[in-house]
Amino acid sequence: MEPISDARAGRSALVAAAVRGDRDAFARLVEPELRLALGTAIVIVRSHADAADVVQDAMLSAWQSLGSLRDPIAFPAWFRTHVVRAALRAARRRSPVISIDVVSEASRSADVDAVVEQRMLGRVFDTATLDDRVLLTLRYLWGTPVSEVAAVLGVPEGTVKSRTHAAMARLRAAYDAEARR
Repeated sequence: MEPISDARAGRSALVAAAVRGDRDAFARLVEPELRLALGTAIVIVRSHADAADVVQDAMLSAWQSLGSLRDPIAFPAWFRTHVVRAALRAARRRSPVISIDVVSEASRSADVDAVVEQRMLGRVFDTATLDDRVLLTLRYLWGTPVSEVAAVLGVPEGTVKSRTHAAMARLRAAYDAEARR
């Protein structure tokens, strides 16, 4: 693992190059974040196609505003904010999407109970509000610290904690109801 100072210097150099218009430098900054960015966008907008558009929008937004990034080491969190905001905009302007449940090759060979459990959790998560999906995605999919979630959402840390608790309670209740069906 490289020392923090080397990571800071490397990221600072990439950000500086990207600000000057170096697309390769920007690609090197964004590439490690793309898998989670797409996963988060899918969870929020509930559509693979729309999620890909969201990530493209977030990348464009980040590229255009890269000069406003104060601390290059914070690029991942800063980019995450662009993804979440783009996903929220997309989710609010689009009507709900009906997804078709396709059985993947991996799930056919997987444990049937695990696949059933995953699908049930997916159905339950689909019923969650947009705000709950965003909050739970940031906290549990990305493992984002409370302070960073608060900054992304523009709310106090205490609000993040109470909303997370309430969202988890709603998710558990919906899961229990689905399990009883």
